[in-house]
Amino acid sequence: MGPLRIAVIGCGPAGGASAIALARAGHDVTVLEAADDPGPIGAGIWLQELGQQVLAELGLLDALRAVSRPVTRVDAVTVSGRQVMDFGYADLPGAVPAIGVHRGALFSLLWDALRGTTAAVETGVDVTGVRPARGGVMVETARSAVGPFDLVIGADGSRSTVRESLRVAARDRPYSYGALWALLDDPDGLAGDALYQCLDGTSRYLGVLPTGEAQASIFWSIKGADMAALRARGIEAWRREARPFVGDRYGALLEQVEVLLEAHYRDVVVRTPYRVRDGAGAVLIGDAAHAMSPQLGAGTSLALADVWSLCHHIGAAADLETALAAHAADRRAHVRWYSWWTRLMMPVFQSDLAPLAIPRDLLAGPMGGIGWVRTQMVRQLGGAQVGVTKRWQLPGR
Repeated sequence: MGPLRIAVIGCGPAGGASAIALARAGHDVTVLEAADDPGPIGAGIWLQELGQQVLAELGLLDALRAVSRPVTRVDAVTVSGRQVMDFGYADLPGAVPAIGVHRGALFSLLWDALRGTTAAVETGVDVTGVRPARGGVMVETARSAVGPFDLVIGADGSRSTVRESLRVAARDRPYSYGALWALLDDPDGLAGDALYQCLDGTSRYLGVLPTGEAQASIFWSIKGADMAALRARGIEAWRREARPFVGDRYGALLEQVEVLLEAHYRDVVVRTPYRVRDGAGAVLIGDAAHAMSPQLGAGTSLALADVWSLCHHIGAAADLETALAAHAADRRAHVRWYSWWTRLMMPVFQSDLAPLAIPRDLLAGPMGGIGWVRTQMVRQLGGAQVGVTKRWQLPGR
């Protein structure tokens, strides 16, 4: 294929990375972003080995590591002090630890790299959908239609308007549980190198994640319907509820919290991530294609894997329909594996099914002492599995 006219909807991790890669490959790329002034916002994220590989291919990993912190262990206990999980990447020889980073730091790196390409970036554009038209695909906005384009990439998140207009969703539902979170200064490194979780049944837990340079994130599991009431009670009331979860080590972080922000999760499955008509089409990547809960910390890595696969197949195929079909086939098993696992884990950690906490708390600790189980935990966290032993590989590498 010759150079394509490509619209990328959204400049989050998936949109920014795909726009960079495709512009560098010589395509005519236009990024349409809803925010008037996109900036470095968001919670801490847990970037696994797979996502790191894609950023390395884009030449951005070293810069990201410079503003990140390694996360080498998972430490989960009950509020009564029972150990539920205690394992590390060192349990699997050759495993690459995750890195904890502020989502805004990743955005800034991608944004700066994007501005260094030939891609055009238009902000304050409220995209309402896409439709086929003569000469390509038009992008509908609140003000007018933009295009035509040969390809529209929907990277507009879990509530994707591109997905809605393509009508490809087989499952699209919000989880009842989400999280309240805060990003905090951590100059003394209290968060260490571990993802810490303290659990109380299946309805409450507190998490601490090392996040970037001298920063940490706190997460509080809560039903979405209860968030407004908790915030109305005030931060001090929440602190009293949360203090038993932090122990001595993380108490100073808890006392810093002044504002809690909301995070909501969706469960999204699509019948197909793309549509093609008369040689032009649209494709979904990242949360627009497969939103899931963050239980395995795989969301950003899966999104970056989508980017690499899509760009590779566009560069390798003779026509767009062949490229999108190859991309969809390439990503199917990998996405299905992590969607299944996160759907399985969600009720065990965030649900009203309190009886599930009993076998979890009694069995997870002893099972975690078995070497094979520990290595499997690390393999799954790496973000590249498509089965117990089989791994997804970056195509072309």
